[in-house]
Amino acid sequence: MGNQQWAMKEFEVLRNELNDRISFLHRTINLAMVFWFVSVIALFCFISCGLSYDLLITFVLMVTIAIDLLAFNYQSNQNSLESIAKYIYEVVRPRVIETTGQDILEWEMYFAVQKRPFRYESALKVFPFVLPSLIPVSLLVLKVPMDRLQTALAWVNVVFLFIMIENFRYKLRRVK
Repeated sequence: MGNQQWAMKEFEVLRNELNDRISFLHRTINLAMVFWFVSVIALFCFISCGLSYDLLITFVLMVTIAIDLLAFNYQSNQNSLESIAKYIYEVVRPRVIETTGQDILEWEMYFAVQKRPFRYESALKVFPFVLPSLIPVSLLVLKVPMDRLQTALAWVNVVFLFIMIENFRYKLRRVK
């Protein structure tokens, strides 16, 4: 297989991987939003059924941890996606341009220009992951009475929140 064919085949495989990861990221965002709203509805149902205060607090804390875990999955795939895109741009693209004289990223460059006005809105898509984690922080700050398990769950969530913010810092610096 010649250098041109190899570079084009590698580009095709990596572009398919990008498409799959982008689709997965959108499904993860949607899942987080659905999970969040279903949890809020469940919380109201539990309140109307007279579920005890302790169980309500435990439920809220466990839901926020579950959403944190979804966020870590999102972040891992986002980082992989960006690594693949960078590899295509820095390694595969120059090879294809060298062998064919054509830029394989014309569509991507065009799309980036079209997407630029929406770059801040794009950064907001992490909110379904971050906002629920503020609930345990609020419980701790407001000194809501919690047992030891609940306090431990709240602090686990605070740690997850700081890890999540650290992982999402690239979204704040490199808003695309």
